[in-house]
Amino acid sequence: MEFPVRLSFHLSCPVAECSSDKIHELLPGLQWGDESDLMKASGEWPQAVVLIEDWFECDIDMRSDFPTEVNFVHFPGRVVGNEAIMLPTKLALLRLLSSIFECRVICAAGDFHREDDDVPLYSLSETFLCQGGRVFSTPVTDSLVFEGYRAKDGWRALDELPVTALDASGQLIDSDDAVRAIAGWIRVRDQTLLKEDIFDGLIHPKLPKPIPEAEQLKPTQEEIDAEMAREFPTEEEIDEEEWEMEEHFKRLKAWERGFGTTAGKQLLEDGISLPPADQLSDKELTEKLWQVIHGLAGKNTYLHSTNHLDDRELYTWLWQDALNEEIMSAAGLSDSGAHLDVVGSGDEAAKNISLIYYDRAADRADWHASWPDDPIPAHIDPQHDRDGRLPQSDAED
Repeated sequence: MEFPVRLSFHLSCPVAECSSDKIHELLPGLQWGDESDLMKASGEWPQAVVLIEDWFECDIDMRSDFPTEVNFVHFPGRVVGNEAIMLPTKLALLRLLSSIFECRVICAAGDFHREDDDVPLYSLSETFLCQGGRVFSTPVTDSLVFEGYRAKDGWRALDELPVTALDASGQLIDSDDAVRAIAGWIRVRDQTLLKEDIFDGLIHPKLPKPIPEAEQLKPTQEEIDAEMAREFPTEEEIDEEEWEMEEHFKRLKAWERGFGTTAGKQLLEDGISLPPADQLSDKELTEKLWQVIHGLAGKNTYLHSTNHLDDRELYTWLWQDALNEEIMSAAGLSDSGAHLDVVGSGDEAAKNISLIYYDRAADRADWHASWPDDPIPAHIDPQHDRDGRLPQSDAED
Protein backbone atom coordinates (compact mmCIF):
# COMPACT_ATOMS: atom_id res chain seq x y z
CA MET A 1 0.00 0.00 0.00
CA GLU A 2 1.51 3.32 -1.04
CA PHE A 3 0.17 6.52 0.53
CA PRO A 4 -3.51 5.69 0.03
CA VAL A 5 -4.90 8.73 1.85
CA ARG A 6 -2.29 11.42 1.37
CA LEU A 7 -3.53 14.95 0.74
CA SER A 8 -1.04 15.83 -1.98
CA PHE A 9 -0.90 18.99 -4.12
CA HIS A 10 1.52 20.33 -6.73
CA LEU A 11 2.02 24.08 -7.00
CA SER A 12 3.34 26.07 -9.95
CA CYS A 13 5.25 28.51 -7.72
CA PRO A 14 8.93 27.91 -6.81
CA VAL A 15 9.48 26.06 -3.54
CA ALA A 16 11.19 29.15 -2.09
CA GLU A 17 7.85 30.98 -2.22
CA CYS A 18 5.95 28.19 -0.45
CA SER A 19 6.68 28.06 3.27
CA SER A 20 5.00 25.88 5.86
CA ASP A 21 4.42 29.01 7.97
CA LYS A 22 2.12 30.43 5.30
CA ILE A 23 0.15 27.19 5.25
CA HIS A 24 -0.08 27.17 9.03
CA GLU A 25 -1.56 30.67 8.88
CA LEU A 26 -4.36 29.39 6.65
CA LEU A 27 -5.73 27.32 9.55
CA PRO A 28 -4.57 28.99 12.76
CA GLY A 29 -6.92 26.95 14.92
CA LEU A 30 -4.90 23.77 14.31
CA GLN A 31 -2.04 22.66 16.52
CA TRP A 32 0.63 22.43 13.82
CA GLY A 33 3.81 20.39 14.09
CA ASP A 34 6.68 19.43 11.81
CA GLU A 35 8.19 16.29 10.32
CA SER A 36 10.25 15.48 13.42
CA ASP A 37 7.08 15.27 15.53
CA LEU A 38 5.96 12.26 13.50
CA MET A 39 8.99 10.32 14.72
CA LYS A 40 7.54 10.40 18.25
CA ALA A 41 4.93 7.94 19.52
CA SER A 42 1.58 8.71 17.87
CA GLY A 43 0.05 9.72 21.21
CA GLU A 44 2.39 12.73 21.18
CA TRP A 45 1.68 13.88 17.62
CA PRO A 46 0.31 17.35 16.86
CA GLN A 47 -3.02 17.81 15.09
CA ALA A 48 -1.52 18.46 11.65
CA VAL A 49 1.78 18.27 9.76
CA VAL A 50 2.53 19.51 6.26
CA LEU A 51 5.62 18.53 4.25
CA ILE A 52 6.97 20.56 1.33
CA GLU A 53 9.25 19.01 -1.30
CA ASP A 54 11.22 20.57 -4.13
CA TRP A 55 10.96 18.21 -7.09
CA PHE A 56 13.86 19.83 -8.89
CA GLU A 57 16.01 18.87 -5.92
CA CYS A 58 14.68 15.30 -5.94
CA ASP A 59 15.49 14.85 -9.62
CA ILE A 60 17.51 17.47 -11.44
CA ASP A 61 16.46 15.99 -14.78
CA MET A 62 12.78 16.50 -13.98
CA ARG A 63 11.13 19.60 -15.41
CA SER A 64 7.56 20.53 -14.60
CA ASP A 65 5.11 23.41 -14.49
CA PHE A 66 4.44 22.30 -10.90
CA PRO A 67 7.81 22.00 -9.11
CA THR A 68 6.55 22.25 -5.51
CA GLU A 69 4.75 19.39 -3.78
CA VAL A 70 2.75 20.05 -0.62
CA ASN A 71 1.67 17.01 1.40
CA PHE A 72 -0.76 17.10 4.31
CA VAL A 73 0.45 13.81 5.77
CA HIS A 74 -1.29 14.27 9.12
CA PHE A 75 -4.59 16.12 9.05
CA PRO A 76 -7.93 15.82 10.88
CA GLY A 77 -10.19 13.12 9.48
CA ARG A 78 -7.63 11.77 6.99
CA VAL A 79 -8.34 8.03 7.10
CA VAL A 80 -8.93 5.30 4.54
CA GLY A 81 -12.58 4.91 3.59
CA ASN A 82 -13.44 8.47 4.61
CA GLU A 83 -13.69 9.78 1.06
CA ALA A 84 -17.10 11.34 1.67
CA ILE A 85 -15.60 13.92 4.02
CA MET A 86 -12.09 14.13 2.57
CA LEU A 87 -12.93 14.95 -1.06
CA PRO A 88 -14.69 18.22 -0.11
CA THR A 89 -11.86 18.87 2.36
CA LYS A 90 -9.30 18.38 -0.38
CA LEU A 91 -11.18 20.71 -2.73
CA ALA A 92 -11.29 23.35 0.00
CA LEU A 93 -7.52 23.05 0.51
CA LEU A 94 -7.03 23.25 -3.27
CA ARG A 95 -8.76 26.64 -3.33
CA LEU A 96 -6.92 27.83 -0.22
CA LEU A 97 -3.47 26.97 -1.56
CA SER A 98 -4.22 28.60 -4.90
CA SER A 99 -5.38 31.80 -3.22
CA ILE A 100 -2.63 32.20 -0.64
CA PHE A 101 0.22 31.51 -3.08
CA GLU A 102 -1.56 33.05 -6.09
CA CYS A 103 -0.58 30.24 -8.42
CA ARG A 104 -1.97 27.21 -10.22
CA VAL A 105 -2.42 24.16 -8.02
CA ILE A 106 -3.23 20.58 -9.07
CA CYS A 107 -4.28 17.49 -7.13
CA ALA A 108 -5.62 14.01 -7.81
CA ALA A 109 -9.38 13.71 -7.47
CA GLY A 110 -9.39 10.63 -5.27
CA ASP A 111 -6.85 8.44 -3.42
CA PHE A 112 -9.12 7.76 -0.44
CA HIS A 113 -10.10 4.20 -1.35
CA ARG A 114 -8.73 0.70 -1.02
CA GLU A 115 -7.89 -1.24 -4.17
CA ASP A 116 -10.88 -3.57 -3.76
CA ASP A 117 -13.43 -0.79 -3.20
CA ASP A 118 -16.14 0.00 -5.74
CA VAL A 119 -14.98 3.58 -6.25
CA PRO A 120 -16.43 6.39 -8.38
CA LEU A 121 -14.94 6.71 -11.84
CA TYR A 122 -13.62 10.19 -11.19
CA SER A 123 -11.35 9.09 -8.36
CA LEU A 124 -9.24 6.78 -10.51
CA SER A 125 -7.66 9.18 -13.00
CA GLU A 126 -9.10 12.69 -12.85
CA THR A 127 -6.96 15.69 -11.88
CA PHE A 128 -8.27 19.00 -10.54
CA LEU A 129 -6.58 22.36 -11.16
CA CYS A 130 -7.37 25.63 -9.40
CA GLN A 131 -6.37 29.05 -10.72
CA GLY A 132 -7.81 32.42 -9.82
CA GLY A 133 -10.57 30.82 -7.79
CA ARG A 134 -11.82 28.62 -10.68
CA VAL A 135 -11.50 24.84 -10.64
CA PHE A 136 -10.79 22.88 -13.81
CA SER A 137 -10.58 19.16 -14.60
CA THR A 138 -8.81 16.80 -16.97
CA PRO A 139 -9.21 12.99 -17.25
CA VAL A 140 -5.46 12.51 -16.88
CA THR A 141 -3.67 11.32 -13.75
CA ASP A 142 -1.87 13.97 -11.73
CA SER A 143 1.46 12.20 -12.37
CA LEU A 144 1.01 12.69 -16.12
CA VAL A 145 -0.19 16.27 -15.69
CA PHE A 146 2.87 16.90 -13.55
CA GLU A 147 5.05 15.81 -16.47
CA GLY A 148 3.23 18.18 -18.83
CA TYR A 149 0.74 15.83 -20.51
CA ARG A 150 -2.79 16.99 -21.37
CA ALA A 151 -5.91 15.33 -22.70
CA LYS A 152 -6.73 16.25 -26.28
CA ASP A 153 -9.58 18.45 -25.03
CA GLY A 154 -7.38 20.21 -22.46
CA TRP A 155 -8.81 21.48 -19.17
CA ARG A 156 -12.56 21.71 -18.60
CA ALA A 157 -14.00 24.36 -16.25
CA LEU A 158 -16.04 23.01 -13.34
CA ASP A 159 -17.96 26.19 -12.54
CA GLU A 160 -20.88 24.07 -11.32
CA LEU A 161 -18.65 22.45 -8.65
CA PRO A 162 -19.97 23.34 -5.16
CA VAL A 163 -17.61 25.53 -3.14
CA THR A 164 -16.48 23.98 0.14
CA ALA A 165 -14.56 25.71 2.92
CA LEU A 166 -12.71 24.89 6.14
CA ASP A 167 -12.88 26.66 9.46
CA ALA A 168 -9.77 27.75 11.37
CA SER A 169 -9.40 24.27 12.89
CA GLY A 170 -9.38 22.47 9.52
CA GLN A 171 -12.93 21.14 9.78
CA LEU A 172 -15.44 21.45 6.94
CA ILE A 173 -17.87 24.29 7.44
CA ASP A 174 -21.41 22.86 7.38
CA SER A 175 -19.87 19.45 6.78
CA ASP A 176 -23.13 17.54 6.25
CA ASP A 177 -24.29 20.06 3.64
CA ALA A 178 -20.84 20.06 1.99
CA VAL A 179 -20.77 16.28 1.71
CA ARG A 180 -24.30 16.19 0.29
CA ALA A 181 -23.46 18.95 -2.21
CA ILE A 182 -20.36 17.18 -3.53
CA ALA A 183 -22.17 13.82 -3.67
CA GLY A 184 -25.05 15.45 -5.56
CA TRP A 185 -22.63 17.06 -8.01
CA ILE A 186 -20.95 13.70 -8.66
CA ARG A 187 -24.32 12.08 -9.43
CA VAL A 188 -25.42 14.68 -12.00
CA ARG A 189 -22.15 15.83 -13.53
CA ASP A 190 -21.26 15.03 -17.13
CA GLN A 191 -18.73 12.18 -16.99
CA THR A 192 -18.47 11.73 -20.76
CA LEU A 193 -14.88 12.92 -20.92
CA LEU A 194 -13.86 10.69 -18.02
CA LYS A 195 -15.08 7.60 -19.86
CA GLU A 196 -13.06 8.23 -23.00
CA ASP A 197 -9.69 6.66 -23.71
CA ILE A 198 -7.42 9.48 -22.55
CA PHE A 199 -4.45 8.03 -24.43
CA ASP A 200 -6.31 8.62 -27.68
CA GLY A 201 -4.91 12.03 -28.47
CA LEU A 202 -2.92 12.54 -25.27
CA ILE A 203 -0.50 15.38 -25.95
CA HIS A 204 2.68 16.69 -24.40
CA PRO A 205 3.08 20.38 -25.24
CA LYS A 206 6.61 20.64 -23.91
CA LEU A 207 8.48 19.50 -26.99
CA PRO A 208 12.18 20.39 -26.86
CA LYS A 209 13.21 23.26 -29.11
CA PRO A 210 15.44 22.08 -31.97
CA ILE A 211 19.05 23.19 -31.71
CA PRO A 212 20.15 25.31 -34.69
CA GLU A 213 22.29 23.21 -36.99
CA ALA A 214 25.17 25.65 -36.66
CA GLU A 215 25.23 25.05 -32.89
CA GLN A 216 24.99 21.30 -33.07
CA LEU A 217 28.14 19.38 -32.27
CA LYS A 218 28.79 16.63 -34.76
CA PRO A 219 29.32 13.27 -33.04
CA THR A 220 32.56 11.40 -33.57
CA GLN A 221 32.57 8.00 -35.27
CA GLU A 222 33.21 6.39 -31.88
CA GLU A 223 30.11 8.09 -30.43
CA ILE A 224 28.04 7.00 -33.42
CA ASP A 225 29.22 3.40 -33.04
CA ALA A 226 28.50 3.45 -29.30
CA GLU A 227 24.98 4.82 -29.90
CA MET A 228 24.34 2.19 -32.55
CA ALA A 229 25.47 -0.52 -30.17
CA ARG A 230 23.04 0.75 -27.54
CA GLU A 231 20.15 1.03 -29.97
CA PHE A 232 20.74 -2.22 -31.82
CA PRO A 233 21.88 -5.20 -29.71
CA THR A 234 24.00 -7.86 -31.31
CA GLU A 235 22.65 -11.31 -32.11
CA GLU A 236 24.61 -12.66 -29.15
CA GLU A 237 22.98 -10.09 -26.82
CA ILE A 238 19.53 -10.90 -28.20
CA ASP A 239 20.14 -14.62 -27.69
CA GLU A 240 21.31 -13.92 -24.11
CA GLU A 241 18.20 -11.87 -23.34
CA GLU A 242 15.92 -14.58 -24.74
CA TRP A 243 17.72 -17.26 -22.74
CA GLU A 244 17.44 -15.20 -19.54
CA MET A 245 13.73 -14.67 -20.06
CA GLU A 246 13.04 -18.32 -20.76
CA GLU A 247 15.21 -19.42 -17.83
CA HIS A 248 13.55 -16.93 -15.48
CA PHE A 249 10.05 -18.23 -16.24
CA LYS A 250 11.24 -21.84 -16.14
CA ARG A 251 12.62 -21.35 -12.62
CA LEU A 252 9.58 -19.33 -11.56
CA LYS A 253 7.24 -22.09 -12.65
CA ALA A 254 9.35 -24.66 -10.82
CA TRP A 255 9.26 -22.56 -7.64
CA GLU A 256 5.47 -22.15 -7.90
CA ARG A 257 5.17 -25.95 -8.14
CA GLY A 258 7.30 -26.44 -5.03
CA PHE A 259 10.57 -27.25 -6.80
CA GLY A 260 12.54 -24.15 -5.90
CA THR A 261 15.66 -23.98 -3.78
CA THR A 262 16.82 -22.25 -0.63
CA ALA A 263 19.60 -19.76 -0.11
CA GLY A 264 21.12 -22.18 2.41
CA LYS A 265 21.31 -25.01 -0.16
CA GLN A 266 22.99 -22.69 -2.65
CA LEU A 267 25.63 -21.67 -0.11
CA LEU A 268 26.34 -25.29 0.88
CA GLU A 269 26.66 -26.22 -2.81
CA ASP A 270 29.36 -23.53 -3.08
CA GLY A 271 31.24 -25.03 -0.13
CA ILE A 272 30.20 -22.38 2.43
CA SER A 273 29.57 -24.10 5.75
CA LEU A 274 26.75 -22.91 8.01
CA PRO A 275 27.52 -23.78 11.65
CA PRO A 276 25.04 -22.74 14.38
CA ALA A 277 25.71 -19.36 15.96
CA ASP A 278 26.45 -20.85 19.39
CA GLN A 279 29.45 -22.72 17.93
CA LEU A 280 31.18 -19.49 16.83
CA SER A 281 33.07 -16.85 18.78
CA ASP A 282 32.14 -13.21 18.12
CA LYS A 283 35.10 -12.80 15.75
CA GLU A 284 34.40 -16.07 13.93
CA LEU A 285 30.71 -15.21 13.64
CA THR A 286 31.33 -11.80 12.07
CA GLU A 287 33.71 -13.36 9.53
CA LYS A 288 31.18 -16.11 8.77
CA LEU A 289 28.34 -13.58 8.44
CA TRP A 290 30.17 -11.60 5.77
CA GLN A 291 31.19 -14.80 3.99
CA VAL A 292 27.49 -15.68 3.85
CA ILE A 293 26.49 -12.18 2.71
CA HIS A 294 28.97 -12.19 -0.16
CA GLY A 295 28.13 -15.80 -0.99
CA LEU A 296 24.47 -14.85 -1.30
CA ALA A 297 25.34 -11.90 -3.54
CA GLY A 298 27.20 -14.33 -5.79
CA LYS A 299 23.84 -16.06 -6.27
CA ASN A 300 22.00 -12.76 -6.90
CA THR A 301 20.45 -12.87 -3.43
CA TYR A 302 20.56 -9.70 -1.33
CA LEU A 303 19.83 -8.65 2.25
CA HIS A 304 17.82 -5.62 3.38
CA SER A 305 16.86 -3.85 6.64
CA THR A 306 19.53 -5.33 8.90
CA ASN A 307 20.73 -2.30 10.89
CA HIS A 308 18.61 -3.02 13.97
CA LEU A 309 20.32 -6.39 14.48
CA ASP A 310 23.85 -7.03 15.71
CA ASP A 311 25.98 -9.59 13.85
CA ARG A 312 24.95 -12.51 16.04
CA GLU A 313 21.24 -11.66 15.81
CA LEU A 314 21.43 -11.31 12.03
CA TYR A 315 23.34 -14.56 11.54
CA THR A 316 20.86 -16.36 13.82
CA TRP A 317 17.93 -15.00 11.78
CA LEU A 318 19.59 -16.16 8.57
CA TRP A 319 20.47 -19.59 9.96
CA GLN A 320 17.05 -20.25 11.52
CA ASP A 321 14.74 -18.57 9.01
CA ALA A 322 15.84 -16.79 5.84
CA LEU A 323 18.30 -19.39 4.53
CA ASN A 324 15.62 -22.09 4.84
CA GLU A 325 12.83 -20.33 2.91
CA GLU A 326 12.07 -21.76 -0.51
CA ILE A 327 12.93 -19.24 -3.21
CA MET A 328 13.38 -19.09 -6.95
CA SER A 329 17.05 -19.37 -7.82
CA ALA A 330 18.32 -16.17 -9.44
CA ALA A 331 21.89 -17.42 -9.83
CA GLY A 332 23.36 -16.52 -13.20
CA LEU A 333 20.45 -14.27 -14.17
CA SER A 334 21.65 -10.70 -14.58
CA ASP A 335 18.15 -9.19 -14.62
CA SER A 336 16.77 -11.15 -11.67
CA GLY A 337 17.45 -11.16 -7.98
CA ALA A 338 16.17 -12.72 -4.77
CA HIS A 339 15.78 -10.50 -1.72
CA LEU A 340 15.88 -11.42 1.97
CA ASP A 341 14.31 -8.56 3.90
CA VAL A 342 14.34 -8.80 7.69
CA VAL A 343 11.07 -6.84 7.84
CA GLY A 344 9.61 -8.25 4.62
CA SER A 345 7.37 -10.93 6.12
CA GLY A 346 4.52 -8.48 6.74
CA ASP A 347 3.61 -10.00 10.10
CA GLU A 348 2.92 -7.88 13.18
CA ALA A 349 6.46 -8.08 14.51
CA ALA A 350 7.99 -7.09 11.16
CA LYS A 351 5.59 -4.16 10.78
CA ASN A 352 6.54 -2.86 14.21
CA ILE A 353 10.26 -3.20 13.47
CA SER A 354 9.81 -1.25 10.24
CA LEU A 355 7.83 1.49 11.97
CA ILE A 356 10.35 1.80 14.80
CA TYR A 357 13.62 1.68 12.86
CA TYR A 358 13.13 2.27 9.13
CA ASP A 359 9.94 4.10 8.13
CA ARG A 360 10.06 7.79 7.29
CA ALA A 361 7.79 10.33 8.96
CA ALA A 362 5.40 10.33 6.00
CA ASP A 363 5.20 6.51 6.02
CA ARG A 364 4.34 6.54 9.72
CA ALA A 365 1.64 9.17 9.21
CA ASP A 366 0.07 7.24 6.33
CA TRP A 367 0.12 4.03 8.35
CA HIS A 368 -1.64 5.75 11.22
CA ALA A 369 -4.21 7.23 8.84
CA SER A 370 -4.95 3.77 7.43
CA TRP A 371 -5.23 2.13 10.87
CA PRO A 372 -6.01 4.96 13.33
CA ASP A 373 -6.73 2.54 16.18
CA ASP A 374 -3.20 1.11 16.05
CA PRO A 375 -0.70 3.17 18.07
CA ILE A 376 2.57 4.06 16.34
CA PRO A 377 5.70 3.54 18.50
CA ALA A 378 8.41 6.17 18.74
CA HIS A 379 11.28 5.96 16.23
CA ILE A 380 14.60 4.54 17.41
CA ASP A 381 17.81 5.02 15.46
CA PRO A 382 19.32 1.61 14.58
CA GLN A 383 22.52 0.92 16.54
CA HIS A 384 24.36 -0.50 13.55
CA ASP A 385 25.34 0.81 10.10
CA ARG A 386 25.55 -2.34 8.03
CA ASP A 387 22.98 -1.78 5.25
CA GLY A 388 25.12 0.79 3.45
CA ARG A 389 27.89 -1.81 3.11
CA LEU A 390 25.72 -4.66 1.87
CA PRO A 391 26.14 -5.81 -1.75
CA GLN A 392 23.38 -4.58 -4.04
CA SER A 393 21.95 -5.88 -7.28
CA ASP A 394 22.72 -3.99 -10.48
CA ALA A 395 19.11 -2.76 -10.56
CA GLU A 396 19.63 -1.00 -7.20
CA ASP A 397 22.92 0.69 -8.04
